[in-house]
Parts: sequence; structure tokens; C-alpha cells
Amino acid sequence: MIDDVTAKPITKSVAEITEIFSSLQGEGLYVGERHLFVRFGGCNLTCQYCDEKGKTPKTMTSEEVLDYVKNVDLISGPHSYISLTGGEPLMSGAFLLKLCPELKSEGFKLYLETNGTLVEEMKNLMPFVDVISMDVKPASVTKGKSWLDEHERFLGAIYNYGKKRPDIFVKMVIDNTLVLKEFRDLCEMIGLVDANIPLILQPVSRFSEGYHDPDLMHFLTGLQTNALYVLKDVRIIPRLHKLLKIR
Repeated sequence: MIDDVTAKPITKSVAEITEIFSSLQGEGLYVGERHLFVRFGGCNLTCQYCDEKGKTPKTMTSEEVLDYVKNVDLISGPHSYISLTGGEPLMSGAFLLKLCPELKSEGFKLYLETNGTLVEEMKNLMPFVDVISMDVKPASVTKGKSWLDEHERFLGAIYNYGKKRPDIFVKMVIDNTLVLKEFRDLCEMIGLVDANIPLILQPVSRFSEGYHDPDLMHFLTGLQTNALYVLKDVRIIPRLHKLLKIR
């Protein structure tokens, strides 16, 4: 957990940070790599399964974050990426426009974890981000609204950026309440942008890890088969950091 700091007004020069720490990447295509995590407080969504609720953030300047990152990297590095995570980092888009060039100037590669709804904020950061891990949010699982249109615009903005666009993969949290038509619509949306975008199916883990739920695993296997009719790379990957009981 980050050290306590003096409260500052929330401007583009500061952001609410809940943690800065070194650990293994627990999700997605880069699972198992050592990443240095900068976790931002706050999110524009309220997913039912979110495990970041209730964390108390501290207000930090970009200089404080940079110094903290360099110190953690010195002690626990080298790291494959600086993982900007949350919460939703893009809610602090103006702050990231100051922090990201500073991190890049120190030689760090940047990995952004995002819910894929804040399109304009993402466009501004495209020159600095190396990898984007984008969640798509099925309303039947999040118990919120559908974000299909926002997800389509988000992916489209990345692919319209040109040859220097960041690498990207998509994650989708799954439980037994998922509506099949909604799943198909999300897969087709990804495929219309680029069928080569990898999709990670991630079983939800509200209460315990290990996924000792044969019905859910059978369901996931069926979804994977279904998705492979429109996408070329679909994988089932649980959250490694929870299985290993590390943060």
C-alpha cells in the first residue's frame, strides 16, 4: 500500500491512487509476467462483481507517483510493464497525459487496463501506451447497462490510429447469468473491428477462487466454441493472482 500523503485538490496534476506495488500480472495474455501496478481509485461503472470497492485512495502528484514507481522498480524489478489499473485509470486522463510521458522517458513500457468506455481519453493517450487490456461488460453479468456501442467506438478508435497503435486484447468476465445473445453480440462487435483481436474469457470469482464449478466451466467451454466461429483467438484464463493468493 502506498504511504500516506497530504491531501491536495484534485486537478490534472494529481490523482487518487490506492496502491503502487510489484506483483505478477494475474489476468489476460501477459499472465505471469512481473508488472509494477499503479492502481487508480474511482470508476465510471458499478459492476456487481468488482473487488475494488471500499479501498481508500491517496492523492498524489505525478512527481510523487514517478518517484514511487522508480523506487519500487529499483527494489523489486526489473518489470515487464508499468500496469496502469484501477478502478478506471482513464477517469484520470489529464493526469495520465502528464505522467505517461514521464514514465516513458525513464524507459518504462506502459500497460493500460481499462473498461473500454472512455473513448476521447484513450485517443489522447495512444502515443504513450504499449498494451491495452480492455474489458467488455455484459450487462447480464455486471447488472448494469449495456456498453456495446461505447465498446465498439473504443475499439474502432484504437484501430483507426494506424500502424503505431498499441497492442490490444479483450477480456470478458463470465458467470452463469450471461445471456447468450449478448455474448454473441459482443463477439460479433469485436470481429467486425478485427477477428484477430484475442478474447479472454475470465470466470467471475466473487466468493472463492479455484473455479470448482463444473457447470460454469462447461458453460465457458461452450462459449469458447461459440466465439471461435467469429474470432480466431479465444482463451479461458482464470485470475492467477487470486489462485496464488497474492495481490
